[in-house]
Amino acid sequence: MIKNTEGINYFFKPESIVVIGASDVAATFGTRYLQALMDIGFKGRLYAVNYKGDETLGLKIYRSVMELPGTPELACICVSAKYGPDVLRECHKKGVKAAIILSAGFSEYDEEGKRLEREIVEIAREGIRVMGPNCFGTYCPAGRVTVVPGGHFPKEAGGVALLTQSGQLAEGITAPAFGEGVRYSKVASYGNACNTNEADLLEYLMRDNETQIFSAYLEGVRDGRRFFNIARVNRGKKPIIIWKVGLTNMGAAAASSHTGSLAGDSIVWDTFFKQTGAIRVETREELIDTSIGFSCLPSGTGTGVAFISGGGAGTVIGADACEMAGMHLPSFTAGTAARLNELLPSAGTIAKNPLDIGTPHPPLEIFTKVLEALAESDGVDVIVIRRIFFAIKAARYFAGAHAPSPDQVEAIKQVPVNIKQKYNKPVVIILPEDLTGTEDIELEQERRELRDFYFRHGIPVFRSEQRAFVALGYLAGFRKDQGIHIDIPAKIDTESKGRALFLDTIKNAGSSVLDEIQCKKILKEYGLESTEPVLCKTEKDAVTAAENFGYPVVMKIISPQITHKSDIGAVKLNLKNANDVKTAFNDIMSVSREKAPNATLEGVSVQRMARPGLELVIGMTKDQQFGPMVMFGMGGTLVEVLKDISFRITPLSRQDASEMIRETKVYTLLKGYRGQASVDIPYLEELLLKVSAMVKENPEIKEMDINPLFAYEKNAVAVDARIILEAETI
Repeated sequence: MIKNTEGINYFFKPESIVVIGASDVAATFGTRYLQALMDIGFKGRLYAVNYKGDETLGLKIYRSVMELPGTPELACICVSAKYGPDVLRECHKKGVKAAIILSAGFSEYDEEGKRLEREIVEIAREGIRVMGPNCFGTYCPAGRVTVVPGGHFPKEAGGVALLTQSGQLAEGITAPAFGEGVRYSKVASYGNACNTNEADLLEYLMRDNETQIFSAYLEGVRDGRRFFNIARVNRGKKPIIIWKVGLTNMGAAAASSHTGSLAGDSIVWDTFFKQTGAIRVETREELIDTSIGFSCLPSGTGTGVAFISGGGAGTVIGADACEMAGMHLPSFTAGTAARLNELLPSAGTIAKNPLDIGTPHPPLEIFTKVLEALAESDGVDVIVIRRIFFAIKAARYFAGAHAPSPDQVEAIKQVPVNIKQKYNKPVVIILPEDLTGTEDIELEQERRELRDFYFRHGIPVFRSEQRAFVALGYLAGFRKDQGIHIDIPAKIDTESKGRALFLDTIKNAGSSVLDEIQCKKILKEYGLESTEPVLCKTEKDAVTAAENFGYPVVMKIISPQITHKSDIGAVKLNLKNANDVKTAFNDIMSVSREKAPNATLEGVSVQRMARPGLELVIGMTKDQQFGPMVMFGMGGTLVEVLKDISFRITPLSRQDASEMIRETKVYTLLKGYRGQASVDIPYLEELLLKVSAMVKENPEIKEMDINPLFAYEKNAVAVDARIILEAETI
């Protein structure tokens, strides 16, 4: 059985390929694919297989894979879905190492398609690597392989890798990116991911020396837990840029019908991006812009921007875009300001950041010295230039007879390159597409030529302030991530006492919902302090328990079917004597029978009343793609209304626990607010880590709530708790 990254290299650098479905009809999918391989210049042996025809594109057509004179390393299958399993089985029998199934009509289509895809999976398990079905295949300049419409793709390789579940977007993303200067190491349109999924490809590309930047268009993930783990351990090593779609109800439905993907909840994906440091882009343009930025600045950049504009409006627009992207414009030092004041005219310019130099046609010497001053200024990590005319035709169009000479414009054009090389400081240029009429097409050609010139010198070019600063914000985030160490808890092989107690508890449980008493015993074993309830089946037992604890006490119904006890009046607080307890016992049993007539009433819990504290909640749920997630936030009966909560995928690191607490609104109260004492936040972080460890060790837990958790100055106490088990556990 093939696992993880084994055999993936055959998709990108095979020595020989057979196209099954290539025919003597040029318009067929198989023939188009074979033609694309020839056009890109595939250097290995090519074969064609079809049940009819004699020759295609100068190659003999064989009737089956078994008739081939040699054994190809890669098969590209372009036949009707119903024949897919038989063809794949024949490929495996022949000894083919890997297969790309380009055909559609599988799990994304109907029940019969799902059955055919399951058959594909079973054959793959016998030892042949499969990509697809329902995909466009791979593009790798070094291997001279390409996707169906990619015979014209560039033959020079770059450092960007792209994964896309969509076949159309294998071209729809790369085509405009090629025009902007981006070059790819590897592209994979992997479709339904029945055998080779996004986690396999991410792991492979993180190890690939030809790939420095990972990008992806994702509708859903097949193996979310593994995808998360790989992205997390590689945080800060290579940029991971993801355009995740299908987060609305309609988008999720469309994703399901497109690639059979489970799209996932928006909150879950928010959590994924927080914990992995992966860059979340919202559009195709952002994906391409960010790839452009990293292609020129692979290590990212700092957040300090010196922004220079040849007009005042641009400084305002740029300042807004800069701040919204999380970048900042540091004030110039007195020395830098003095240098700028000497260089620039006093009228129309102010020596502050952002800097308006008053004209888009600055004199060469002044422009050079201004950029040198900015490059030498403290706190400046990157220089962003806009509204300077570096192109001859554009200068003439906007300035007419007053435009600089061609030689002057050429000299100005070289200045950003010289500054970047002299100071080893990133320079970014904004070249807007100012004129869009057909009569101005020469200006657009000039703009693109200028863009390509700067890209060749490692200077990224963007079309607007907004696009430039969004990309720079992502680059700055990656730079910050490079210094982060994530202390992911190591796997523990020995079983804890908590695990033993948990297994014993569920063995004797009569329901998939553990009661408060069972839950608190388990929590205590994992180091979580809680009140200690006693189960009482009679009024007399309740009074005895209360007097043993000492008043005041709290009483609650114990029933696997009643989870929200307060909602039906089955919780009684601050009971101060025996009469209160007797009354409360009868009231709780009565209201429970009335409001939940079909519930099993095991009795009433009695426990000492905890002193008031700040009400918090710690919970756990399971996501279908990423597995267990821990929740933290403001607790109490209004938790579902206020929704002041945060999530993290387990296992939690200490950084995760800290961030979870600090990104909630209740954090303001935890620090102490308007005279209230602060709460022991490090203690809460430890609790989250303990819950994470508990959840990891006990996969039978489906959901858990500790609500409320009373937080104090020195500790915290679980006042109520509920654990719901997976259905198959009981």
